[in-house]
Amino acid sequence: MSAARYELLLREGDHRIKNSLQVVANLLSLQARRAPSADTRAALGAASARVMAVARIHDALQLNGCHDSVDVGALIEAMCQSVYAMAGDPRSIKIEVAAEPIEAPLSLARPLLLAVNELVINALRHAFPHDRGGAVIVTATKNDRQVCVSVADNGVGLPPDYAEGRGYGMTLVRAMIAKLGGTLDAESANGARFTLTAPLLLADPVNFVSASHEACGQANARV
Repeated sequence: MSAARYELLLREGDHRIKNSLQVVANLLSLQARRAPSADTRAALGAASARVMAVARIHDALQLNGCHDSVDVGALIEAMCQSVYAMAGDPRSIKIEVAAEPIEAPLSLARPLLLAVNELVINALRHAFPHDRGGAVIVTATKNDRQVCVSVADNGVGLPPDYAEGRGYGMTLVRAMIAKLGGTLDAESANGARFTLTAPLLLADPVNFVSASHEACGQANARV
């Protein structure tokens, strides 16, 4: 098979996967709007946002052609707006994104985007209970050696037992950061702030699918 033919098949595959994932995300979002329980609506909305995050990764792969890197900053901005459209409340909650252009290898972009996606979902779901207003601020910067992403809010802050939390969202975040060889710092003062740092060049490229399966297995084992 020629290189051009192989590239065409890869791009077509990413296009089909993206479209299928978008259909699934839209169906979950529709089901969420019809669910009678607030908890069920929140869970389905979060699931829809997770699926859409993966769809955006495949969209970036398709648009990027045969290149092995993507602009993580642009993807973070697009992803945050997508999550906000599904889970935010424009009447009382704002989301602000300041992301530098960050060219990063796909092996870093995939787990990084999934981790940031979960942190934004958690902020929108938990930082502003009882119709409380506020803002979620996402920043992404880089230097020669690492990328740094901050997800902060001015909501109610983290619970005292946060470090012991074993929910699916934070389990997935920790699994992705472990695969990146990165770190996650959390603080609770005038709201909550999570700061994720990771090396721009990975010594051991990641398989984000196996990492996701690992996270799912850990979460299921704790149910």
